[in-house]
Order: sequence, then structure tokens, then C-alpha cells
Amino acid sequence: MRGLILGLFCWFAFSPLSSGQEIWPLERCVRTALENNLGVQSADLNVESAMLEIKRFQFARLPNLNASLAGGYQFGRTIDPTTNDFIEANTQFSNGQINAGWLLFNGFRVTNSLKKAKIDVQANKATADDTRNSISLMVATAYLNVLFAEEQLQTSRRQVDLSRDQLTQSEKLVRAGLRPDNERLVIASQLAQSEYQVVVSQNTLDQAILSLKQLMLVDPAQDLRFERPDFDPMALADPSALTSESVFQMALQTQPVIRAAELMEASAEKGKAIAQSGFYPSISLFGGLSSAYSNNFLDYAQPDFSNATATLGTAVPVVIDGEEANLAQYTLTGVTFPTVSFADQLDRNFGKNLGVSLSIPIYNNHTNHIAVQQSKIAVQQARINSEQTRQQLKSDVEQAIQAARAARLQYTSAVDAFGSQQASYQALNKRYELGAANAVEFAQAKANLDNAESQVIIGKYEYLFRMKVLDFYLGKSLTLN
Repeated sequence: MRGLILGLFCWFAFSPLSSGQEIWPLERCVRTALENNLGVQSADLNVESAMLEIKRFQFARLPNLNASLAGGYQFGRTIDPTTNDFIEANTQFSNGQINAGWLLFNGFRVTNSLKKAKIDVQANKATADDTRNSISLMVATAYLNVLFAEEQLQTSRRQVDLSRDQLTQSEKLVRAGLRPDNERLVIASQLAQSEYQVVVSQNTLDQAILSLKQLMLVDPAQDLRFERPDFDPMALADPSALTSESVFQMALQTQPVIRAAELMEASAEKGKAIAQSGFYPSISLFGGLSSAYSNNFLDYAQPDFSNATATLGTAVPVVIDGEEANLAQYTLTGVTFPTVSFADQLDRNFGKNLGVSLSIPIYNNHTNHIAVQQSKIAVQQARINSEQTRQQLKSDVEQAIQAARAARLQYTSAVDAFGSQQASYQALNKRYELGAANAVEFAQAKANLDNAESQVIIGKYEYLFRMKVLDFYLGKSLTLN
């Protein structure tokens, strides 16, 4: 803010006006700058992002449902995923799961996170409003720079016309023999200086208009003419009637930077509560469905004997009812079993689970302790930042009131000085025409008059700007009407 105030009258410029140019009031310039400014757009995106955080934690209260599918080959000795038996075979397998979970309690982490997210949305909105205020004040400053430079240029041109009239009058006096020729040179030099000042004023107005267009992010080649409201500086409110405390209390209610700082402090407090939730146990419900398929899952209830061969083996002596006998042994080979169908395997391997999970934090490498300590530091930092913001605002308000009071005195003094210089110039002009004053005295009086008029213009816009700064702190809209 102080930088804006100090730089108010540093650079100005001129741009030729034409009847085809658009007339832009201050309100339109501010609106255009806010629409095009990237900082404002970024601040608005931060608000949108913070609003999504609210949705994220709202949905965190709902159960979750996830599905997974897997498939592949296993080679060599492995476990059949359908029978849990060790086998020596190449196995083609697939399995699927559906799992659900519902967090019932986790130390109010979700609840506090949702509250923090809502606070962060308001904080981001306040920050966005503060960004808009800053851009608006910058545009208003640039706008006043343009008006000031235009009026300064008009004054410079009037001074050129006056110098030309003086040069004409001096030439008449020289031709009449009432003045020496060197006095005409003094007046001609003054005319040259006035013409130079027109060029300077013209260049500074060009720069002021360019600066305003750059703030609005419009094409510098676009022809624009800015509305010049008629106003009487002395009709503005007298800042002497305002007290620093009353303006400060109003600013506390209207300035979004204060609101943002307070909200960030509240957000930090919720961050501490979130960190402390790490010490609490968490309770969750869970459930799931699963099934699997393997090409080695055989249906032993349906053997295929079509290619079976019985081979007689060595007889085994046995005793049956006290009689010795030989029992023949046959080895049956070639019997095969079909693979259980995919659908049947899904049915046979179908599993379900449902339960409650309790997680109790005991020791986590001091992670929770450190998180809580960091959150406490964040709270302290937020409090300090909030207090610094309040102190800075109070300092800015005090300086703004003092500057407005000084600007009013400066303007009234400049008006009085201009009146005195004007009377002195008129008196000296008559003496010069009568030959009672020389050209050097006349030129000095003219320079004093020009400087006094310039000081009136500077004081006028300085006072206007200082009062607009006070309006800004009082929460009033930036307008020149």
C-alpha cells in the first residue's frame, strides 16, 4: 500500500484523443482489470480447489467398495490357488475379489478435516477478495495518474500560449524602442522552455495510459479515452473529522485481508485437532466376496475310464478264513478327470467375509508426537500472522489519515499560493508593459506562476487520491463520482 501511495505521481504519459475513442469510467477500468488479471483468476481457482476438499471429506464418511481381478500362470512346484495343495504343474489361474470398508471412528479426523476444509474455503474467498481490492486500488492509482497527466498537459499548453502572447508583446515593445532586443531573447527562451515542458507532459501521459492499459491487460494500440469527472476537492470529506481508531475499527470489518488472517488461524486450530487424532484408535467395518479358478482343479467324482488300462501286478499272499491264498493286484492307468467348469469353480470357491477392525496406535516412531508439535507451531505462526496483519492495517490507517490531512493542507496552501502568484504576475506584467520591470523579472514571475499552478494540480490529485485510500479502508467502492 505504501508503495502504491509513494508511486502515485511518479510516471505519467499522453495519448492523442480522437472522437472515435471509447470513454472509459474508472468502474469499467477496474472491472476489466479484474476480469483479465491472472492473479484474480488464480485466486478463484484456489477457491474452487478448496471447495473440492469439502466434497472429498464429505464422501470420506461413506463406505468404500473396490473390486480386483487377477490372472496368470504358475510354473513348477506351486500351490494350487483353488485347493491349497502343492503341485508340480503349470497352472493357469484367475481370481477376483470385491471388498467393502466403512470407517466408523478415527479420532474425529474426518470431522475435523471437513471443518478445516470449510474454513479454508472462506479463507481463500477472503484472499481472493483482497487480491481484487489490491488490483482495484492499483487501477484507481493508474487512472488518477492519467487524469493528472492530462490536466498537467493542458496546463503546459496554456503556458505555451501565454508565453507566445508575451513574446508577441515583447517584440512590439522592442520595435517601439521601449525595450532592448535582449529582453525578447529572454521571453523566447521562456517560450522554448514551455514548449519543452509540453513534450515532457505529453510523453509522461503516454506512459501513464500505457501503464493503465497494462493493468487492464488490453491491447496497447486500442484507442481509449478516460472519463474526467468534475469535482471540487474542497467538497470532499474533511479527514480532520476522522479518527484513526474509528477508521481502524471500520477497516477491521471491511478489509478481507483481516478476515483471511483470522480464518487461517481457525484453520490452523483444526489442523492441530487433526494431528491429535493420530493418538486415537480407529474402528472400521469390512466385508468381502471372493472366488478363484484353476485349470488344475479336477472333478474326481467323474472319472473317465475310456483310455484306462489294468495291469496285473505281483500277487500278494493273504489268509482268508484261515486259508492261505494269493491276492492278485491290478494297477489301473490312463484314468483321467475333467477340469471343473469355470462357472462351477466360481460357485465352489466362492467365499465371504465380514468383520470389524480395531487399530490401536502404540508406537509409530514419534510420528504422531511430531505432527502435533508441528501443528502447534502452525497455530502460533497463524496467530502471529493475524496480529501482524492487524498491526500493519492499523499503521496503514494512521498513515492514510495523516497523509489525507497533510494533502488537504497542501492543496489549500497551493491554491492560496497560486492566487498570490497570479496577483503578483498581473502586477508585474503591467509594470513590464510600462517599462518599470525588465524581462528577467518578468520571466521569473512567469516561472513562479507556472510552478504555483502545477502545485495546485498536484495538490488536487494528491488530496483526491488520499481520500480514496480512506474510502478504501472504510469499505466504500472506488468511484470518482
